Amino acid sequence: MKRALIYDGECQFCVNCVDLLKRVGGDTIAYYPSSEFSKEHPEIPLANFEKAVQLIRENGTGASAAEAILETLTAFHPAAKWIHSWYSKSLIVRSILDAGYEFVATHRQLFYPSQADL
Repeated sequence: MKRALIYDGECQFCVNCVDLLKRVGGDTIAYYPSSEFSKEHPEIPLANFEKAVQLIRENGTGASAAEAILETLTAFHPAAKWIHSWYSKSLIVRSILDAGYEFVATHRQLFYPSQADL
């Protein structure tokens, strides 16, 4: 099984980000909307999918939020490798990137407003 990134398939910001990842990375990672993936994997709590993007590694372990994004990007961008390394080793870097992810996740409409908001 190859890595799988599970995202909010209803959020246009998330959909656009995944479309970009697909164009850059091709089929090196499988991408699934959470509504589809959660039905096939009831062992993962639905709350996990509602809170943040999830990455399922080849060995079945997972990563969430900023860590999942960094691991996904390491396959496509050299800078992501060293940022992920810092994330793994530094509590300060981890805290900053987790806070940034949380901000974007809770304010997605600022980054990609829905048509109703325009």
